Amino acid sequence: MTVNGEAIQDVGVLNMAPLKRSASFTISVDKVEVNPVIKYAEPLKDIAENDEEEWSGDEGDDFVEEVIIKGADWESVNYIVKKFSCEDEVTGMDVSDRYIVAQYFLDPVIDVFDRKSQKLLHHLEGHEYGGQAVQILGQILYSGSKDCTFRTWDLKTGKALAKVSDHKDYIQSMKVKEVCITGLGEDGEVTTAVTGGAADHLINVYNTNEDGALKKRFTLEGHSGWVNNIDITNTMIISGSQDCTIKLWDLETGELFQSLKQDAEISCLRLFPMLEGYVIFGDGESKMSLLDLGSGRTIHLMPNTLVGTGRYRRSSKYHDKSVDTFHVSDNGYIITASSGSKFVKIWKIENYEEDVTKTDVTELQILRDHTDYLSVIGVQKDTIFSTSGDGNIYLHRFPEGKQHYDMLRTQERNSVAVLYQGPQIGFAPTVEKPTVLCEGKLCKAGKSGLAKSSSSFEVCFALKPLSRSLTEGKLIVPQTILEDSEDDSDCEFVIEYVTDDEDESDYDM
Repeated sequence: MTVNGEAIQDVGVLNMAPLKRSASFTISVDKVEVNPVIKYAEPLKDIAENDEEEWSGDEGDDFVEEVIIKGADWESVNYIVKKFSCEDEVTGMDVSDRYIVAQYFLDPVIDVFDRKSQKLLHHLEGHEYGGQAVQILGQILYSGSKDCTFRTWDLKTGKALAKVSDHKDYIQSMKVKEVCITGLGEDGEVTTAVTGGAADHLINVYNTNEDGALKKRFTLEGHSGWVNNIDITNTMIISGSQDCTIKLWDLETGELFQSLKQDAEISCLRLFPMLEGYVIFGDGESKMSLLDLGSGRTIHLMPNTLVGTGRYRRSSKYHDKSVDTFHVSDNGYIITASSGSKFVKIWKIENYEEDVTKTDVTELQILRDHTDYLSVIGVQKDTIFSTSGDGNIYLHRFPEGKQHYDMLRTQERNSVAVLYQGPQIGFAPTVEKPTVLCEGKLCKAGKSGLAKSSSSFEVCFALKPLSRSLTEGKLIVPQTILEDSEDDSDCEFVIEYVTDDEDESDYDM
């Protein structure tokens, strides 16, 4: 190189092979940070701080079209967080317009709080042990306990109303619903209460009313595992069990319609509000699936899991442990929690209207406020109520009727490769489609692929100069991390982004 006719020795020139439409990043998974991992291009915080300043409309090129979504904006990071403490670990909870009801792991007392002020209204005494099954219907509270009893309470007065003892073991699950059955009640309208047992594997069905009375109709036998969840339609009782089956029962007669074998134990279940005739359920492998009640077909929902800001890897896992509790909002979002995790996750569900096999679920954000493992979540209007082993109930209130911003999603063609070390060394198989039809015992969904969920790691980027082609480079395996559960997979892995964007140009050296 010459400058003004004088020879100058080249200094500081890095001798690198040119990168052609590719880039390599080393991922560190040493710890989980509590800071939000998703940011808006235009945060709502900036708008909230200027609420008193009127918008003139003369914004020129900076004008942003007003987008208001129906219901709570679960994508917003501008939520409000509150918490209050209870006397013991909360393992059962329900929320209504007026009340928050907390049932405890050991303490037999059930506490009733005012939903708006969180002021304690009643100590309900009568059970001998704690439990995890409570539900509010109108002014009546229904509760099932480890003392094997099923009780009703008047929430206005705090008085006990009725008690039955038809289970031989813990009451594991419960559902109370107003239904319409021809030949039962006035014009077929009746309130049905159904309880599911733990080690007795029984399902008891009752008629109840606005006075809290309980009249047993029949007992259903057939499960060989704990009855973890129950839901009710106008014609059927739907039960999910640890025996890996979902059973459909005639609500009028108690006859078993169908027993549908699944590929993992059922951990949570409810009717899918977005599509009539479908049930959505979670299982012990941390999958979520749709069950077509008409055909008996199960469709596994393979989510787009966050592996960096706006970047996704399609997986089968929603959490590292089983999905134990969830809520589906009317405006197309799923809120999930796992007892093996400290994090509440929010997902968006799309493309289900015309073809259910094209249903796509995308992870949006993680609520990381709890310091202990989660127990149960509930959703009432615009607020997520969540409890954990530390005895705290957190309230995350999301905005309604405000400007909506979509979460950042990187849409260029990127692949994310996952390399495992150890007994099963090699690249994890990729998941190409948003859904997979269940093949029963032979189903491979959830058995391979990304072994960790997004709550397990933080993705950090560190550019490293390459002296040879990316295809010849080594993948560096980071230290194995422990997720938010203590006995999870000990698989080591590294994630690498490879971009094949046609606009990417070679480096000029």
